[in-house]
Amino acid sequence: MIIKLLFFTSVFVVFIGTAFAKPPNILLAISDDQSWPHAGAYGDATVSTPAFDSVAENGVLFTHAFCPASQCSPSRAALLTGRNIWQLEEAGTHASTFPKKFKVYTDILEEHGYYVGYTGKPWAPGSWKDGGRDRNPCGLEFNERKLTPPSKFISSTDYAANFREFLSQ
Repeated sequence: MIIKLLFFTSVFVVFIGTAFAKPPNILLAISDDQSWPHAGAYGDATVSTPAFDSVAENGVLFTHAFCPASQCSPSRAALLTGRNIWQLEEAGTHASTFPKKFKVYTDILEEHGYYVGYTGKPWAPGSWKDGGRDRNPCGLEFNERKLTPPSKFISSTDYAANFREFLSQ
């Protein structure tokens, strides 16, 4: 019985190793201060979001997500660490610091061979440097590429060009 178990375990491990020989690309997109129903993919007919809708159609559309905090930096800290905001000390508050002692998933991905970066708004506002970190917990910054915004109050960040730069690294 033990030999059968060892054999099947070995076959399973070999199969899993070859099945994931090339790790998948991971794209995590977060919008800032967006209410959940305000995208075409969620059925909103008044807000035109063709790019978001395309990503949702070809990827994963979350319909039962949970926002751990109503502010950006503690919510992102919870996402990065997998912890509740009340477990994150300063990182669980707004415009604070992000202590280095809290491991983030971007570090774990890098430890496993992934190249990690961001464009747009990372973990912010706050000071990750005051927490003892060498860089933003979201990874390397790719925000150099700019464009002329289509209207007032729209970011000048050229997300597509910044992603192309990230992918060319």
